[in-house]
Amino acid sequence: MRNPNALPFGLDEAELNRRLEQRLDDLAKKTKFYLRKDVSLKEISNALITNRTYASRMINKIKGCKFNDYVNNLRLEKAEELFHTKDYMNTHSIRDLANDCGFASVSTFRRAFAKKYDNTPLSYAKRNGFKGKK
Repeated sequence: MRNPNALPFGLDEAELNRRLEQRLDDLAKKTKFYLRKDVSLKEISNALITNRTYASRMINKIKGCKFNDYVNNLRLEKAEELFHTKDYMNTHSIRDLANDCGFASVSTFRRAFAKKYDNTPLSYAKRNGFKGKK
């Protein structure tokens, strides 16, 4: 029996991508799956009620990046939010920040952060007057 939440057959690529993107955005908001270190494309495609090929293709085309980069971008948005949360950076380390944003390692966080913001997280924190956890 077909899943009643599955997308209808016969959608053109643009409409399929639009619907999958909406489901992905809703899923990210509701579950914050990107904060988990072990999130996978297979898991997300299952939640979207599609296969990995369609999910990956949509992320590449609509979001303009690969799945891991998409997830890291969501994590970096969370990091930006935490940087500006009152006293967060005065009581937490860069390691805490990376962990709280779902990064599996501080080095991956630093690389992704520097690529997006053209700055290391520590430099960014210092330039914005944060003391950091002792």
